[in-house]
Amino acid sequence: MNLSDGHFSPLWVGIGWILFALAIIWSIRTAPWHKIKGDSEAQHVFIGTTVILFFLWISSASIGDGLSFHVLLVTAVTLMFGPQFALFAASLALVGVTLMGKSGGMMFGVNAVLMAVIPVSISWIMAVLAYRYLERHFFVFVLFNAFFAAAASTFVALLSAAAVMWLGGLHETEKLTQSFLPYIPMMVIPEAFANGLVILTLVILKPQWVSCFDDDEFLKGK
Repeated sequence: MNLSDGHFSPLWVGIGWILFALAIIWSIRTAPWHKIKGDSEAQHVFIGTTVILFFLWISSASIGDGLSFHVLLVTAVTLMFGPQFALFAASLALVGVTLMGKSGGMMFGVNAVLMAVIPVSISWIMAVLAYRYLERHFFVFVLFNAFFAAAASTFVALLSAAAVMWLGGLHETEKLTQSFLPYIPMMVIPEAFANGLVILTLVILKPQWVSCFDDDEFLKGK
């Protein structure tokens, strides 16, 4: 989903930057900075996670102009840090990808919306809904908050990317239906398993790294 420059009108470029700027401003103003201030472990985990995202995203499989796929892992990052820091981590990773020439600089805003803002938002909304309406259980957290949320967020992000490429005139419907849309299920399932496995491993070995997980609520007495 790393869209390159030169294929979209200034309108699309501007819309992408505006939406991304609004998301970043919201994140800066609402981020729980106290959670990482003076906490060297949290800072190191955040930096390490950002680096991992960078290497995952730069290893994309391209199938044509603007048609590429790679693991996002954004749902796991959202559960680890919350939506604000997840957006920061994804944005920093995308900066690295862009500097390496794997993504368009002018299209940074659009790419950030597709690869960060949309999946982070959906992952967080599903986490909030699960916390309010579902039983607070270990398996609910792993299956719904990680597995299903990753599947849903990736599905919507890829469909949004297809819509942008179609509405922006990058590809016709026939091209997308033949060379992009059929790959969506093939990406959704591995994405769900990857995020589910990461969160399952972390809540067992390093639960303190998952800010949305609380032993007292999800484990004790279950």
